[in-house]
Amino acid sequence: MSNNVTIRGRTVSVDIERELELFDWNQKSIRGGKLLACSPFRKGGRERHPSFAVRLDNGVWIDSGANEDGWRQGSFIRLLAALRQEEESETEEYLLSLYDASYADIDNLELDPNLQIVDDYKEILLPSPLLVPFRFRHPYLEGRGIDEKTQRLFNIGYDRDSKAITIPWHNRAGALVNIKFRSVKEKKFWYYQGGDKISNHVYGLDLIVSRQIKRVYITEAEIDCMYLWANGLPAVAIGGSSLSLSQRENLLRSGISELVIATDNDPAGEKAGERIAAALSGWVDLYKLVIPHGYKDVNELSPQELNTVNASIIPFPYSFV
Repeated sequence: MSNNVTIRGRTVSVDIERELELFDWNQKSIRGGKLLACSPFRKGGRERHPSFAVRLDNGVWIDSGANEDGWRQGSFIRLLAALRQEEESETEEYLLSLYDASYADIDNLELDPNLQIVDDYKEILLPSPLLVPFRFRHPYLEGRGIDEKTQRLFNIGYDRDSKAITIPWHNRAGALVNIKFRSVKEKKFWYYQGGDKISNHVYGLDLIVSRQIKRVYITEAEIDCMYLWANGLPAVAIGGSSLSLSQRENLLRSGISELVIATDNDPAGEKAGERIAAALSGWVDLYKLVIPHGYKDVNELSPQELNTVNASIIPFPYSFV
């Protein structure tokens, strides 16, 4: 059932229940027009009874067990952005492209012969000393299969005050543009206030450019990207499920000649892979890393399983684009 959601001043008919069904919910039930479940913002096992409710007619949610004022209630856009691990602007792009046929999809956008985008965008750069207070280490990423060498490569840190992993984002030239904070206690993330939009950049692309790497894997999440690097596979991430025009331009300017699409093994990931392929078809050779059934993303694969899957990469199935 679809309901009207206001997105950037546009009234869009969105299937709220379908979007929520794409994610795993602990102790989920639907009663009285609401989805009831344990909070998706707290780690599993910490709740015995559901404390989270989402109205299916408008997506407004309430988390009665939240300790922070800013996380006790919110809009559907904010909830979906948190579930998809991306900025709200990226979630808006996703919903508009999926539910608003009149919205200009990236598949229909064209770059000029010089690959230039004409707009008033001005890149925001952050001073690198901002990372100094976060020069600590937390075992969270090591538990996700990302070794110390890889964490140093990506300048990973830890914010003791907020108890969050710090994941710096750089532009193609290697300058700091934003910092993503990923809580180690709960399933929450946020960005440095005043940083550039991550949708203007591709995570890890500075390493690809500086090392002149031609064959690259592309994922949605930074952790998946780092996990591939930890296993000897150079990768980048788009930080969500939508590829922006700026990200497309950055990829095309990077010198990459082969791109292996390794997005999540779920409906949102499949859509992301198709959009990446459609945007870059004809510019680079495209391949697909097929994640086996029962695994959500590359980070759930053991190094041995990843090697097996990597040996069976196929050309991207253009029939799906």
